[in-house]
Amino acid sequence: MEDRSRRMTFATRVSRAFVAVVVIAGVALLVQRAAAAHGAGTDGLPEVQAAIDRANEAYLDALKRSDARGYAALFAADAVSMPARGTMVRGRDAIQTSIGEAFKHIIFLDGVIRTTETHVDGSTAYEIGRYSFDISSGGVATTLAGRYVVVWRKIGNEWKIAVDASQPNAPV
Repeated sequence: MEDRSRRMTFATRVSRAFVAVVVIAGVALLVQRAAAAHGAGTDGLPEVQAAIDRANEAYLDALKRSDARGYAALFAADAVSMPARGTMVRGRDAIQTSIGEAFKHIIFLDGVIRTTETHVDGSTAYEIGRYSFDISSGGVATTLAGRYVVVWRKIGNEWKIAVDASQPNAPV
């Protein structure tokens, strides 16, 4: 009987130790995931945000100068643009052609792009914001405003637009 109780005691201790190790490992994993979630999307954020800000300035500058080539250069070769008005456009060359056609009918007078959120996940960044463009078409001035989302992809040392989508006249 004494041997059995010693074996049970030993078995109980091993079981309890195993359970303790599993619980500690589980808690450590949860803490690690919580820490990662808390910091997720902020890795290198200041540098990425600065690059996005510079690209947004170049975007506005290209629009104001009616520079289709300069505008398209901000996009990845396989980018997708979903303009506020018009059909989805795939590829940098098609984006250049599309904006070139738009420049025949629209003059961009001024514009503001306000980033409200940016998240970074490795070589991909997600930007959400608001825009307002003062344009002239057929001699009639108007303002286009709304919200947007841009997916950026790091290609080499540059951040390029992979997906550009806007929603005009949307509450911001």
